[in-house]
Amino acid sequence: MPRPNASPFLYALIAVAVLAALYASGILFLPKLIVFVLIVAVAAMARKTSGLLDDWLVFLSFVYLTDSLRGLIYVLTCRLGLPVHVLYALRWERAFFGEAPSAALQNALLRSPDGLSFTWLEKVLTLFHGSHFVVFLVLGFALWLRKSRYFEPFKTSFAWLMGVGITGFLAFPTAPPWMASELFGLLPRLVHFNVTLYNLSAPGLNTSFNTNPVAAMPSLHAAVPILCSLILWRAARWRSLPFHLYTALVLFTIVYTGDHYIVDILGGALLALLSYVLGFSIVRRQAARRLSSGQTLHPDEHPAPRPSRSKRLALGGAFLVLSVVIALYCGRQFERNPEDYNYRFAPRFTDFLDDETAYAGNYGVQLYFGNHALSGGDAARALPYFEKALELARTFTDKKNADMKIRQCRSRLGLR
Repeated sequence: MPRPNASPFLYALIAVAVLAALYASGILFLPKLIVFVLIVAVAAMARKTSGLLDDWLVFLSFVYLTDSLRGLIYVLTCRLGLPVHVLYALRWERAFFGEAPSAALQNALLRSPDGLSFTWLEKVLTLFHGSHFVVFLVLGFALWLRKSRYFEPFKTSFAWLMGVGITGFLAFPTAPPWMASELFGLLPRLVHFNVTLYNLSAPGLNTSFNTNPVAAMPSLHAAVPILCSLILWRAARWRSLPFHLYTALVLFTIVYTGDHYIVDILGGALLALLSYVLGFSIVRRQAARRLSSGQTLHPDEHPAPRPSRSKRLALGGAFLVLSVVIALYCGRQFERNPEDYNYRFAPRFTDFLDDETAYAGNYGVQLYFGNHALSGGDAARALPYFEKALELARTFTDKKNADMKIRQCRSRLGLR
């Protein structure tokens, strides 16, 4: 029995309502929401609105939920004092490359001594950097319209990728290269130019992308386009070559910007491959069970029976409501307690705290130790770190920062 065709206006109204609700929350997943509105509009023009909510609601709601959980994981990392790792990726890169590729690329290509003047290369690559947040949804929509037999494996594969990926952020939070440079001075100066360009062109947009600055391993920025490439190769073979070039540019970009180490990308590539294999295998096995029941269906073309429409709508609605609630909670936490979630001293960077003496000559690390102690209310413990940082400071700005912290500690301790 065919499914009833719902009004396109109903879907558009739902999309606008969701857009307005999340826009007001302060944690914007705005690009994905715009894509959802476009999906509704194009489906209406293509006269394929029947089944739109059935096929998309649970998946899109789960995507938004993982976005919210990304921020919640950072809240938990800071509130629980979970260890954040810094050195393992840096040591791996130095062992294999001699120099971190992010530093080598910026040294060779970046021409911005003030950190504000960028060429067309940085501007174009920033577009590639931001595009991965929506390109996979556009691909899914194209499959839904033109090659529907791949749509269910697409959704299953991405559900695995996102679920395992955010679990990795909680289990193994990792500081990216730009943080190792900016915060600890373990790498030469890296210009996080994509963030600067985001803030210059669309103030506030980066907030929705960067709710967890230590969500680097595995790299979903790498995993998402790689999984898209694998699915497209299966669906279109050599006709998908342009997308593979796009994937290569995204991988180049996230190294050039200092967002990821090569080891993060390898972790993302492994996750993409496992998700791809699992997604297609699960759908094939489910369809095979239908064949064994006497239905003449091809395993690659037809997924297993799905839950009823009412159950799908209930599950999708629950995911969506939960994602909004979590986003609101995280947004309020970040706004009301900014010092508690400042990446400069909120997380516990276990690599350093396990052996403080090894970095006695590092200005950035000493300043971090002082900030970490001061954020915990221990001004007496923080003071020696800031005094050591002042001794190590080489620039006027570094000396000023260390001196300001020393004065702050002395004031809290009642010293002159």
